[in-house]
Amino acid sequence: MTQKPNLYPIWNKMESQLEEAIGLNQIAFFTGYSDWHFHRLFKSIQGENVKEYMRRLRLEKAAYELKITNFPILEIAIEAGFLSHEAFSKAFKRVIGSTPKEFRKQHQKKKISSNNYHQTIPDGISKFGFQIKTLTTFRIAYVRHIGSYEELPGPLEGSKEVLSIQSLILGWNSLNTNHKWIGISQDDPEISPKGKIRFDLGITIGSLQKTLPEGFGIQNISGGKYLQIRYQGSYHNLPKIYHWILNDYINTTSYKLKNQPPWECYLNPLEKRDDKRITDIYFPIR
Repeated sequence: MTQKPNLYPIWNKMESQLEEAIGLNQIAFFTGYSDWHFHRLFKSIQGENVKEYMRRLRLEKAAYELKITNFPILEIAIEAGFLSHEAFSKAFKRVIGSTPKEFRKQHQKKKISSNNYHQTIPDGISKFGFQIKTLTTFRIAYVRHIGSYEELPGPLEGSKEVLSIQSLILGWNSLNTNHKWIGISQDDPEISPKGKIRFDLGITIGSLQKTLPEGFGIQNISGGKYLQIRYQGSYHNLPKIYHWILNDYINTTSYKLKNQPPWECYLNPLEKRDDKRITDIYFPIR
């Protein structure tokens, strides 16, 4: 039976260099497989080939940029690696389902409509729960969940991801209190197909130099300026909280979001009572 390649360093390379042209041979090099063999394995695991995967992520990132900024469409197209508005529009419509102009208009309408009817702060967020923080870059060891965000909105007790992380901490003879639990929403559920949403759940590791077992990756959380919003309540309500932040709250402020994934820090991830769970949500801002 053929052993599956470790996709974590491959994901890191591809996802950190979306705007660059990376050859299949460069990616296959990380696995030790031939280009042809790796291409087949990647498609069998991921459900799309390397070129399709990178193009989809590039276009979904461009869609998020259209949603959160007023940057000109041509500027976003060039940033996404397209040389013309026409080529970008054609590729965008094929992957996202509408033209960039239609997509932006649709989300602007949604924001206006949302602002008219949902001005109140959701349950679980206090009017004092908003802060601006400046953070330094830090590292996490993580496992990736691919699927609907509702399937794993945070460290759900008993999930295979949580059990893997607890096993990692135990294997290091460490304690839960030595690490912060972090969740990264790599994709916007309003943009990405449900079955392909990437959610990374991990723990901070500081400068730890231990070898990770198979099934884990390491990534950096970029330092910089963040809007921190504290939420207390069930992890299952987090998708609604994100929707409120992106479609209601941000429009009433002067904050400008960066085109980087927001992430969550779980202050008491092993808390049994849903209503006592505390999550700090971090949105990168310019």
